[in-house]
Amino acid sequence: MRIEDITREKGKLYRLTLDDGRTVWLHADLLAESGLRTGDTLNEEALAALSDRAAEHRAFEYALYLLEGRAFSYRELYDRLMHAKHAQEDAVLRALERLLRLGLLNDARYAEQLARQYIEGKQYGLRRAAYEMRHRGLSQTDIDDALQPYDDPERISEQLITLLQKKYARYLTDPDDRKMTEKVTAALVRRGFTYQQIRFALEDYYAAQDTE
Repeated sequence: MRIEDITREKGKLYRLTLDDGRTVWLHADLLAESGLRTGDTLNEEALAALSDRAAEHRAFEYALYLLEGRAFSYRELYDRLMHAKHAQEDAVLRALERLLRLGLLNDARYAEQLARQYIEGKQYGLRRAAYEMRHRGLSQTDIDDALQPYDDPERISEQLITLLQKKYARYLTDPDDRKMTEKVTAALVRRGFTYQQIRFALEDYYAAQDTE
């Protein structure tokens, strides 16, 4: 097969048009590395190898673009890359393996980051944090390891007392107002705390109010 035309398209992407009508898309770096010029010929084996390298390069560059915005789990990034136009699974897997080797993709590190974000930032309980992390494509092992430092009854009690004081105090002016207590309890359950954790925290909160 003969290369009839090489045209620069958007950005650093080039379109190679073959004499049989087929098209190959190459990044400028890959084109320069290949040394191909208009009029050169390619056999089927060379074309297949070039297409595979091009697909891997596209997947890798797209992954780098996504990772500039935020971290991803392996599963999340795989799904995003596979939904890209002209995605090829073998190429996507090779690109992901390269990212792993470079340390740019690390589920354990990502899990620790999300644990801080959900527990310390959003003030979620362990259950809600774990739920959100599972939806990010993380394994249960990575989730458990990342949340383990936060699984401390004293820390959870302090977290809940702080939430009650800063976010829900206006609802908790009367310990006998069952409706308001249930409203606050429901809100904290949605945040991922257990009923027992909430009950103990409410008891401590009201006891402190009485002391004051």
